[in-house]
Amino acid sequence: MEKKANFFVVGTVKGGTTSLHRYLDQHPEIYMSPVKETNFFSRFDIDEKKFSKDYAHDVNVDLKKYLDGNMAYPIHIAHVTEPEDYTKLFKNVKNESVLGEISNSYLLYEHAPKEIFKYNPEAKIAMILRNPVERAFSQYVMNLRLGKTLEKDFLKEIRVDDAKPEKGWGANHQYLMVGMYAAQVKRYLSVFNKEQIRVYLYEDYKKNQRDIVKDLYRFLGVSVDFEVDMSEKLNEAGVPKFKKLNYLINQIGIISWAKRNMPRAWREPFKKIFYSNKKDEIPTIQPHERKWLLDYYMDDIKELEQLLGVDLSNWYNNP
Repeated sequence: MEKKANFFVVGTVKGGTTSLHRYLDQHPEIYMSPVKETNFFSRFDIDEKKFSKDYAHDVNVDLKKYLDGNMAYPIHIAHVTEPEDYTKLFKNVKNESVLGEISNSYLLYEHAPKEIFKYNPEAKIAMILRNPVERAFSQYVMNLRLGKTLEKDFLKEIRVDDAKPEKGWGANHQYLMVGMYAAQVKRYLSVFNKEQIRVYLYEDYKKNQRDIVKDLYRFLGVSVDFEVDMSEKLNEAGVPKFKKLNYLINQIGIISWAKRNMPRAWREPFKKIFYSNKKDEIPTIQPHERKWLLDYYMDDIKELEQLLGVDLSNWYNNP
């Protein structure tokens, strides 16, 4: 009998999904896909021919070899396009009752909710939404750290990105589009029953990770008594010490190769050599940048408030 995924975290980018994947995977009743982001159900919305050079490096993995092996180590992102390959992701399931995966592209693209429903209409859906202004800036800082851009002007970076002729997952960064949540959430509410969907705010998750994870346990029907280890810090903000060198090694694929092949225990010393997480060196969003983005998103935030019936005033009242 095919072991089918029955739980999906669908986003958003820079919304805490990497840590959430790690935490959920610890629970003995939950099996999370060893490829964190498979992008399988958004495959009809993603054009691999448009991938930028650096994103192509990110997903350049021998997927067949990995899936036919024991999948002993996790992969952050790949593009699983064949149904039989997707099935193999869950071949190591034992007695777990919840089979899940996390792909941030599922929130962004039109076909994903319908494809997930077609695959498993009983599936449960979770999403974490982050203040779109903070989310966009966090993505920009991440791209500086990863050597995906050298642009020092945040607004110029997002405007140039939005003006690129080639747009889409892996083609451009989509700083602006990712934060337009109202239509994204509406698509899921139009396909799945409300009882099958949990929406969390990143700000709540950041403050009370354990409480949010426990609530997800209840939502998924697994034991809430399991105590998850949250000691590991994931995706912390930082900046490269050698910006041009960092950009160069990213463009030729060394960073992506290291992520796939370097044991986690080796990564921390490497990070300390090449990256700084001193607060005074990490860029901060400027008032005029915040205002520009808030003006851009305000109507969408108001629509999302009505859609979810939640107060999002902290998104637009904070200075």
